Amino acid sequence: RTDVGIFDLSSFGKILVQGKDVVTFLQKTCAGNIDVEVGKIVYTQILNQRGGIECDLTVSRLNPHEFLLVVPCATLQRDLNTLKKNLQLNESVVITNVSSSEAVLGIMGPNSRKVMSSISPNSFSNEDHPFGFWRDIEVGSGLVRAHRVSYVGELGWELYVSSDQAEHVFETILALRDTIPFQLCGMHTLDSCRIEKAYRHFGHDITDEDHILEAGLGSVVNLKKGDFIGRD
Repeated sequence: RTDVGIFDLSSFGKILVQGKDVVTFLQKTCAGNIDVEVGKIVYTQILNQRGGIECDLTVSRLNPHEFLLVVPCATLQRDLNTLKKNLQLNESVVITNVSSSEAVLGIMGPNSRKVMSSISPNSFSNEDHPFGFWRDIEVGSGLVRAHRVSYVGELGWELYVSSDQAEHVFETILALRDTIPFQLCGMHTLDSCRIEKAYRHFGHDITDEDHILEAGLGSVVNLKKGDFIGRD
């Protein structure tokens, strides 16, 4: 809340969705508009026909025909099944579970920009790296995809790093501990902060029995983009 906390968020489920028809498929599947510029991160839900929330996730556009879906660890298999169930035989889309290929380190808190600027030569200003976008950055000798999103309600980044470089990147961050005071934080810290911010968590606050509007998430639904599952 006042300085910086470092989280191991590697347990996130990560699903790569790619192919010629990927935009049409995800526009039909997600309640939000995912046809955005490369580099944008969209917070959205997948609904059932009753408007209930089947999945709560972020969708990052990696390139014109490739998206990364990040879901809770506990719902990964459920969410993979939901995506495959929504896929039609004539749609050219490939859905791949890539959860083990990347580690995720969260750098969260009011002074997180100071940490980011100390471990990387890249710029982390609002102009160069606005909220809701990812950028490729350098950390030590590692290459990292930095997502400017936060599940704790403070300024922060999630660092997605290839599993083989994760230890090096973590040690590069840890080496700052003598000059920038920060704490290593766990899931109870994450949970208490996100509850204060009123960020929903699937399985606790929202389920497939909760209508998205009644759950207070109407602001992330895009009714203007056309038809999608649960729109009516």
